[in-house]
Amino acid sequence: MKKCPACGRTYDDSLSFCLNDGTVLPSESEEKTLVIPQSPARKKSRFLLWLGITGLTILAGAIVAVGLLFYIYNSENESVREKKPVGVNPSLSPKSSSTPKVKPTTAALENSSPVEDSSPQPAIEKPTPNNEAAEDITPIGWDTTANGFKGEAGQTYTFQCPADGTEQSIFGSDIYTQDSSICTAAVHAGIISLAQGGKVTIEYRPGRSVYGSTVRNGIKSKTWGEYPRSFAVR
Repeated sequence: MKKCPACGRTYDDSLSFCLNDGTVLPSESEEKTLVIPQSPARKKSRFLLWLGITGLTILAGAIVAVGLLFYIYNSENESVREKKPVGVNPSLSPKSSSTPKVKPTTAALENSSPVEDSSPQPAIEKPTPNNEAAEDITPIGWDTTANGFKGEAGQTYTFQCPADGTEQSIFGSDIYTQDSSICTAAVHAGIISLAQGGKVTIEYRPGRSVYGSTVRNGIKSKTWGEYPRSFAVR
């Protein structure tokens, strides 16, 4: 069937002109092709795509942040372990070490006069190296550390620890840090006891990179990292 484009009448395919007004009837090949517009892409698909990209971006950022925090945390812990061992009393430092207290002998008290008692007493000198003689034994307290004495590697000092002692902090085993308690180190080494006290000689040693921890004679020493000076007891 052919349709007249002017009047709209339809005719058989055999006719070529409109019988009403003579308009040329178009053939089938000349008919306009209807173009059906395609439907636009669904917005939902694009939304899901963007949602997935956003989620991956957030996840990647979270992984990077967690990795950075883990690295900072490990770095801080490593720095703390190098400077201070776990369980160490922060009050035990070279600055806070107690100085030895030397008690006057009975003979000195008997020979002193009232004038001498009222006058200022001269400063008591610290023991000299290699004071092995009995008269050079210096009484000390259980909180006295080797930091209270000036000594180079190889120098020795002899002390008297009182009875009924109280355990103090020590760091190391056999070789102890210079800020360790002298009397407690002697108990740990088996030279004296807390109940009876006794004489102990220390020998200054060079510093070490690490000091281990052991339990001996009821005393548990603590670990420590690098320290500039050490001492041994005998």
